[in-house]
Amino acid sequence: MFVPYKTQLRRSWKTHFPARTQLAVSVTTEWNYRQHLFAWATLLLTTLVVLLPNLSYPLIEPDETRYAQIAIEMNTSHEWVTPTLDGLPYLDKPPLLYWLTAATFQILGVNETAARLPSMLAALATILLTFGWGARIVGQRPAWLAAITLTLSGGFILAGRFLILDSLLTLFTTASLLSGYIAVRGQCHRPTWWMVAGIACALGVLTKGPVAFVLCAPPLVVSGWLRADESRTRVWHWIAFVLPMVVFCVPWYAAVAKFNPHFVDYFFWEHNFQRFMRGSNHEQPLWFYIPIVFAAMFPSSLLLPSVGVFLASRADRIRSLRSEDVGFLCCAAIWALAFFSAASCKLPTYILPVIPLLCLIMGVMLDQTVFRLGATDRITNYLRPFPQRANLIMTACGLVSVSIDIWIGNRLSVASIAASTGCVLVLATTTWRWNGEAAFGRTAWATTAAISTCVLLFVSSALLPTISTERSAFVEIQRVADATPDAWIVFFGEKPHGSAFHLSNYRTTFFPKELEEEFVVFVERLEDLILVTDDERIVQTRQRLAGTHLLTESPNHEHVYRASRVQHPVAEVARVDTVNR
Repeated sequence: MFVPYKTQLRRSWKTHFPARTQLAVSVTTEWNYRQHLFAWATLLLTTLVVLLPNLSYPLIEPDETRYAQIAIEMNTSHEWVTPTLDGLPYLDKPPLLYWLTAATFQILGVNETAARLPSMLAALATILLTFGWGARIVGQRPAWLAAITLTLSGGFILAGRFLILDSLLTLFTTASLLSGYIAVRGQCHRPTWWMVAGIACALGVLTKGPVAFVLCAPPLVVSGWLRADESRTRVWHWIAFVLPMVVFCVPWYAAVAKFNPHFVDYFFWEHNFQRFMRGSNHEQPLWFYIPIVFAAMFPSSLLLPSVGVFLASRADRIRSLRSEDVGFLCCAAIWALAFFSAASCKLPTYILPVIPLLCLIMGVMLDQTVFRLGATDRITNYLRPFPQRANLIMTACGLVSVSIDIWIGNRLSVASIAASTGCVLVLATTTWRWNGEAAFGRTAWATTAAISTCVLLFVSSALLPTISTERSAFVEIQRVADATPDAWIVFFGEKPHGSAFHLSNYRTTFFPKELEEEFVVFVERLEDLILVTDDERIVQTRQRLAGTHLLTESPNHEHVYRASRVQHPVAEVARVDTVNR
């Protein structure tokens, strides 16, 4: 009964993606050595400009400080099997990111740049893989355009400058999907590439758990089934694919389960299955990732409507430009987007693995339309004035970013002056040459990319550090502590994760909420102190300490308080008068 539908589905797939390979419909010639070198140089330079500068801003609480603390405890305890947080097992995620962060701490010392280095290198490697391995699938120019659009995807770049798991997971899922497809797309399967895909997927499982396998395996299976050709994978393919997981992942999972008997139930059932089904404290509606994808890919996402037309058009002219290679990329992107949308638990960074796939599709669209000589289709005509519109949008975004930086930081920095001056010049130049021939050619697209790079550079290296500095409790604690260097810093209920980066030279201690009596006894012995606590218990804490200390909230952070010893002059006078009598 299913056979007619299967045949019809495959026929529709081949009709929608008629070309056998993307190289078969591409009109671009193979690049020579100088062109290839120039492409790599410009891509690497652009990527480093937006990723590398100023990684030393304060860690974002609570995720970055938590992951950094786990890595610090690994180096201190030399416990590499069971990650710990505050000395207790932390079994929410596998340990690969913690291992890499601990290694960078050992090499570069405990600092913010070292903490963020693994994520930054993962984002850099993802961009380079998009070009290098993507070129084997869609061709050199489409892959280079895809890598540039990925570099100009603001959310992807900002995530690469955070100590989070998703950038590392995106690297491994992208590597697994691209190498797996390269392995099976030709007349003969390539076992080396297939093994690389399995290793990359295994490293993804060691980064964030079984979600890596869930993202990688179904697109390879479904794409081969729809094509019904030699790209279909067999049982022995999947035995080889899973083998690296047995080698790299099973030893750690078995070891941590041996030392922590509740690990299997907690990690697989509660933290993965139940969190997927019930959403924990991050439950969001089904459509949550639609605006998130647009925001995460901005400003490259300005091209997404044209990508939608390119993929959905039934016109023979446009349809003939789509290949089965694009079909695989669509299959992988749609599956990842559908999987994360179906989950009850949603966070914006979860969607990162979709972005490189969408950028590869976007690169093909640009290559086959606006950058194709003599193209006259409606997508090309619509995108012809795109650089002008994009320049105005990026100018507005730049001015808004500068205004936010000045408002939050309460200062006018050199970077803000330079950025605002550049925005004014871009606005004047774009308006002056609005109808000029130079506003529509490839030079205009290159100019738009350069303007977008400058805006992303300001946001990532100036605005983001300003926001992080102003909202960081540790920066405010350090400022208050510098004024009173002899005062104790007492954390009550608030975890001191991240204190190693700012407060290593100060006397600090921590009391959990369960030890309230011990906390009160400790504070009563002190003259002045700096108290860090949350909003939930501040009223009760004020009451408990009212007899000995007066709490004054810091004007720059709601969780930081200066506690000063209360003087009782009236009681002292009464006591002296009694003695005189």
